[in-house]
Amino acid sequence: MTDFAQRLLGRPTLTGRVVGLDMARGLAILGMFTAHMWVSVQGPVSGVMALSHGRSAPLFALLAGVSMGIMQQRLSRRFAGSPALSRRFYGEKILVRAAFLILLATLLSLINTRILLILDNYGVWMVCALFWAGLSVPMQLGVIGLLLVVGIPLWHYLNLLFLPSEIGVVLGLNDYQMPTFLIYVLTGLILWRLGWAGVTLQARRLQKYGAVIGLGTAGVIFGVGTAVDSLRLGRFSGVLFENDTLSIANPTPAQFWYQTLIYIAPHTDSVAETVANTAWCVGLTSLLLLAGPTFNGFFSPLAALGSMALTIYTLHIIWHAVTFRLFGYAGLIPSLIIMIVVFLLVASLWRLRFGKGPLEAFLARLSDPPHRADCAAGKPTKND
Repeated sequence: MTDFAQRLLGRPTLTGRVVGLDMARGLAILGMFTAHMWVSVQGPVSGVMALSHGRSAPLFALLAGVSMGIMQQRLSRRFAGSPALSRRFYGEKILVRAAFLILLATLLSLINTRILLILDNYGVWMVCALFWAGLSVPMQLGVIGLLLVVGIPLWHYLNLLFLPSEIGVVLGLNDYQMPTFLIYVLTGLILWRLGWAGVTLQARRLQKYGAVIGLGTAGVIFGVGTAVDSLRLGRFSGVLFENDTLSIANPTPAQFWYQTLIYIAPHTDSVAETVANTAWCVGLTSLLLLAGPTFNGFFSPLAALGSMALTIYTLHIIWHAVTFRLFGYAGLIPSLIIMIVVFLLVASLWRLRFGKGPLEAFLARLSDPPHRADCAAGKPTKND
């Protein structure tokens, strides 16, 4: 932003934000837009749009883990002299945010008609990840390994049982399976703790490794998964672009293990899809972290969108509910195009003038430790 714009709008640009992470959040938001509202299934554009299915939610989950790491680091620095206070307020902060997300999802469900809301799931995942947030990185990697080789098969098995719907909702049996998404969250938390999102030489090295290894691994798994599914069908498989069409109420053992381990259709939550999605999210975000000032400046509206992802997601649900009731399916694609343009513009102007999005600012005030906590930790306050 120019000096003139800063004077005109009366607020300097925000400092301390990682532009690459904001751009990744912006891409995840756009991916959710298209997954929810691009209803055409024909043509090359629709094929590209279909890639957003099953990819945006994992990216958001990984970035939620990064946010947990950021909060943990800031509180550790703020209460450096009192680790117990740091842990206490970190737990409270996560619990407050999780409760807010669950409440917001409940309110949005009153007007939502056809979108599978995910905010409440994020709240549950953050609370679960909190139990492992204090572990060392090797221990957290061990948890990820257990979730991958034990949790995912167990959840696929539970999905075949006739469990009460309330249990299914909490465990994510019918939509976003908990072991898979906890892997995404914990991966983001680990990456932040390793300094992946910084600007040091070590961070740049991690980002380069993340981009090459992440995108390479995702490409290999998606390629092999497509080839295997093509052999199964006897024709080329569009499994990357299709939601799970293989689910069977009473699969044979071979079908069960194929679905659990190898099948890579979006929202399958198989071992292969989980690893590929994790690698894809790490690779894509690493590329965005490596981007230079020119790239960041050109795509600043995308970063603005990502800097207030919760607000934009909420507005998107409201926008969709209104336009869908007025125009039905026929109006979804025109509404999507208009919504993207409007939201990019509004987010850019809002960030220039106010900084944080309204829901983000409210949630920060709601969950931030009180100033008296600084006194308890022996830190001076403004009144000292």
